[in-house]
Amino acid sequence: MAPAVGTGRQRPIFVGIGGDSGSGKSTLTAGFYRIFPASRITSLCLDDYHSLDRRERGLVGITALDPRASNFALMENQLLALKRGQSILKPVYDHRDGTFGAPEEVQPREVVIVQGLHPFLVPGIRGLFDLKVWLDPQEELKRRWKVQRDVAKRGYTAEQVGKEIIARQPDVVAYIAPQRHDADLVVRFFRPETDAGGGDEHLSVRIVQRATLPRLNLDGVLGHPTKGLRAVQEEDDAETADVLEIDGNIDPAMVRRLEDRIWDHIDARHQQLRHLAPEQFGDFTDGVMRQHHSDPLALTQLLLVHRILSAKKSMLLRVPLSAHESIAHDHAAEEIAHDHEHV
Repeated sequence: MAPAVGTGRQRPIFVGIGGDSGSGKSTLTAGFYRIFPASRITSLCLDDYHSLDRRERGLVGITALDPRASNFALMENQLLALKRGQSILKPVYDHRDGTFGAPEEVQPREVVIVQGLHPFLVPGIRGLFDLKVWLDPQEELKRRWKVQRDVAKRGYTAEQVGKEIIARQPDVVAYIAPQRHDADLVVRFFRPETDAGGGDEHLSVRIVQRATLPRLNLDGVLGHPTKGLRAVQEEDDAETADVLEIDGNIDPAMVRRLEDRIWDHIDARHQQLRHLAPEQFGDFTDGVMRQHHSDPLALTQLLLVHRILSAKKSMLLRVPLSAHESIAHDHAAEEIAHDHEHV
């Protein structure tokens, strides 16, 4: 194992997971806690950096998606501290009633998962991430997931959530959707046309892997026509990208073969994670907290674990906070861009 974070010798891997409200960020993040030991992973939600509580946003007339409702200066300073291996005292936003609670201490560990609405909006924050993931589910799914969550966990009625979705749409277009372009991986769950009314266990997934990531060799799986699995190169955001599509009804035997192939690409130092049984990936809960399993979700989580463990660490940050934003994304600055290593 590498030296512990906080000694000044080890920086955590920073993973950003972004997407609109209800896109599945929390579900995806929760899955990593079944894979990584708790001693190796830390996560935080950017909703905690709201600058206004629910009542205040209503009085001002802005939504939580509007950048004016977030404290980006504090967000950047605290994420930078975590990146340097330092603990932070993070604000806490309580979604149950839309107020702020007592701050909590967050310790950086080997992997730091940062999920929220605006992880890639500000250059100084975007430049901190070693892996950037964007969730872009089918619109019908996103709407249903948001209604289920906000009614079950946040004290809204379905009618209130529906009105909020409509009110937020201009901010989605202006501030949320454009961040998709800056992601290394774009994950889109969608309902197959042949399964118009089925459950979420059999959703299909389309994973776009941008040229910012090394290609994953799946020749051992895709050497012959494979039902339920397709890997091609396509245009995405006017750039050529590797696209992996997994059908919601893929043969479980093929799922196991693909999982084995991905594990074969994971560094030997992390093979102890392989003791997990296949069913420990891909679990999720529905709107009434019943447990379900999805093979496409399991494969998506495992693929992301592979990308996390093979991510190159970004800049060794040795600059004052005041200079961070102008330097963080200047890849010509050799004094902070050297010494990239695999985990």
